[in-house]
Amino acid sequence: MSKLNLKLLGPCLLAIAIDAMGFGLVYPMMSAIFGDPQAGILAPHSSAQVRNFYLGLGYGVYPFCMFFGSSLMGELSDGYGRRKILLVCVFGLSISYFLMAAGALWPSVWLLLLGRGLSGLMAGCQGIAQAAITDMSTPENKAYNMSIMSLAFSAGVVVGPVLGGLTSDRSIAPVFNYGTPFLLVGALSLICGIWTWRSYRDAVAPSGHARVDLLLPLRIVYQAAQHRQVAFLSAVFFLMQVGYGLYLQTIMLLLQTKFHYTSAQLGVFSGVIGLCFVLGLLFVVRLMLRVWRVVDIAKTGLLIAGVCQILSALFPHEKLLWCLATLVGCFDMVAYTTMYTAFSDAVSEERQGWALGVAGSVMAVAWVVTGLLTNLLPVFGETGLLLLGGLGFLLSFLMMLAYGRSRATTHGVATRANVPPTTGA
Repeated sequence: MSKLNLKLLGPCLLAIAIDAMGFGLVYPMMSAIFGDPQAGILAPHSSAQVRNFYLGLGYGVYPFCMFFGSSLMGELSDGYGRRKILLVCVFGLSISYFLMAAGALWPSVWLLLLGRGLSGLMAGCQGIAQAAITDMSTPENKAYNMSIMSLAFSAGVVVGPVLGGLTSDRSIAPVFNYGTPFLLVGALSLICGIWTWRSYRDAVAPSGHARVDLLLPLRIVYQAAQHRQVAFLSAVFFLMQVGYGLYLQTIMLLLQTKFHYTSAQLGVFSGVIGLCFVLGLLFVVRLMLRVWRVVDIAKTGLLIAGVCQILSALFPHEKLLWCLATLVGCFDMVAYTTMYTAFSDAVSEERQGWALGVAGSVMAVAWVVTGLLTNLLPVFGETGLLLLGGLGFLLSFLMMLAYGRSRATTHGVATRANVPPTTGA
């Protein structure tokens, strides 16, 4: 049985958990900070339009910077070594969270947004840590190491929002405030950086050269448009990500405005969604793969998540919202996982990295668009944006339905073409 080498893998696993933790932590925190007139981040008399504009910036600046930073950091890690670039990313994350803490405590909206943008540029942390673990793995322990990576990511997804919600609620402890969660994650990132510096060494020698191409993500998207199957999957994935982005951002606002949720309650709600992510990733997808094809599982995930999101908009009752959130979280992860597999299946073996890079770039663009759509809140309201997101899911389901039929037809033609003609007796 494989044993976990904590000295070698520990810093990378912690980096993966921090990256996942930060994503889940920030969304409920942004809703709480910009929705609370007493937070001081904006003037107390600021209009709803102004608050929605800055909330959209807070949501959108991270994926915008991630769009460029993720591929850049990955390329630099190939050229200059995982350790050097991982240290840059982890210490950069630490600085970004301390900036966000300063923005929340000062308070200064620009410090908060600057820290949010920097965390997006450092978002290559997770990919580099995963690549580092792959470098250190052998054929005998690779599967085990991959499962441990999934657990580290899952732990971050669940712990992040709960930690953020609880440690920002003054009613729990007088020392807590909106800056506390950012300080905690910043300190944890600093510890991770020191641990990486002391313990981690590259298992694979770097090439020694890397070409910094800031336009690489744009080139990837352009190349994807030239590949028919990848372009179609990109459109499906874009609609799915906009749908879920609108859900995650808007459901927090709905709970805050309609039911007056505190940051602690928002954090727990988001943590429950994270727990359902884990269930979807570790159990539901694996069970479904025993009986269904990847495309069929993706269609099912998109349909269930979309229907549950629409029901959340039509029947915004507190207990029902919690029940529907478990299904949205679980089946969004089912669709997310199998969509990545569909990207992989659509290309040859030597283009796997490119295809998954396309998926990552499409996701970043979708979340930028989702942040901008927050400005439509005065027009549609929370339930209107939830409906819009649900329709995005359903449209992606219909497109995936057409994609599955096209693949089945192509496969059937190819199979018949390869069957040798039969001869009479």
